[in-house]
Amino acid sequence: MKRREALRLVPISIAGMAGMAGTVFGKEMCGQCDYSGHTGSLAHQYSLKVRERLNWIRKNQSHNLMEAAYRIAQTVENGGQCYQYAWDAGHSEADSWPDRNGEPEIFNTQMIVEKTKKGDLVIASGQLTSAKQLKDKGVIIIGRPSPWSGDARYPELLRDDIQEMKLKPFADLWIETQATSLGGVVNVPGMPAPFGPVSGIVGKTTIWMMLADACRILARRGISVPVKGDEPKVSGDNTDYQNFSGWVNLHDPLMDNFFDEVMNQLELIFADFGKIRKIATMAVDSVLNGGTIYGYSLQNSVYGEASTRRSGLSMTQGVKGADPNTKENFKGTDKDFVIMGITKPDDKTDLEFLDLFRKRGMKVASIGPMTRSAKVPQGRTVPKETDIHAGRMCDTYGLFAVPGFNQRICPTSGIVLDHLYWTTIMEVVEQYIQKTGGDVPGVYLSGALKGGMEHLYRMRELYLK
Repeated sequence: MKRREALRLVPISIAGMAGMAGTVFGKEMCGQCDYSGHTGSLAHQYSLKVRERLNWIRKNQSHNLMEAAYRIAQTVENGGQCYQYAWDAGHSEADSWPDRNGEPEIFNTQMIVEKTKKGDLVIASGQLTSAKQLKDKGVIIIGRPSPWSGDARYPELLRDDIQEMKLKPFADLWIETQATSLGGVVNVPGMPAPFGPVSGIVGKTTIWMMLADACRILARRGISVPVKGDEPKVSGDNTDYQNFSGWVNLHDPLMDNFFDEVMNQLELIFADFGKIRKIATMAVDSVLNGGTIYGYSLQNSVYGEASTRRSGLSMTQGVKGADPNTKENFKGTDKDFVIMGITKPDDKTDLEFLDLFRKRGMKVASIGPMTRSAKVPQGRTVPKETDIHAGRMCDTYGLFAVPGFNQRICPTSGIVLDHLYWTTIMEVVEQYIQKTGGDVPGVYLSGALKGGMEHLYRMRELYLK
């Protein structure tokens, strides 16, 4: 088909996707959840749907997650290498980087297929293209669906080449997450597909659940691995009892404890909802005055979610602090507004970017942890110096002190940060519609969908004009 003919069909295909939205996120979603009766603000609807998705996974996939934890621990014990590759945990990156607080050094995120060997293990989602090659080499594959693969629900909406990308036939263990090809979970009239992605929250929650019990199993066998980050060594005896909940019981599963704490913290986000609404007001006012909403983070988290994200807004742009070219190329002005996503309150680079934003005259909000071990650090911190901050419910460090491990493991900050960002963006949409008398901002379709890339380019061009 010629490009001109394909473009002519785009509105038809998009209309078809919009028509399916009610089915995808109606009674069929989890086989038992009915989203059609949910009311309230878009932010509350989004949060409710996220938590329902997580509860479905816990109820139906805990046995597979625990089996995955045992296989990860066994691979480490046998001297094999564990890889985390394309595990869909947000736009472009999982909850892992070189100095990630609370991350045990188990997964290598730089997999070279030719260097893998029998007995290694990889966790991945549907866009892994080397699945057959890895399977033939004897690499253990733990998989899950991704909206960018034929493993997702409603694959008929995908481009033909994406429909053919399937990991499940090669997986030794499958973690079902109810991912759909559309990605988002909130229906907004005037948007061509559901809005508000959940794969970041789902992916981060499941990977930390697996790691929690993998570390517990290793500790039972007298094995430990280093833990990333700058938390002081956990000693127990000489740790302030108010900030130390004790060593974990090595005979009790940890994933349920982690899950419960995540759910508690997601609920507590709405204790900051007044602040979230104020952040959204500042963002919408900037847009209506000709400015841009920027999403900043040192690593990919908020930066990735703000950058042409499926089921995300065309009016947001990402700023990545870890990119050495960002400061030189950043074009922000005093008309613009930035949401800074942080995973520690006093990171040096984050503070340098805060100074840059201030120098440009920008209004600045921040989301993420304010504390280290429940204490606000002395000296400069991002939350102290931005115009407004939301994120009292999570901490910089991990949750669990595991015997033999030098620092606590399993932080919740990445999960909470994703939820805070999208809850804020939901409120941005709500206020934008109200302040414009009913106009709906542009939302991106997934580039994996039929007509998705054409729609993405058009939304971006319309926003720029």
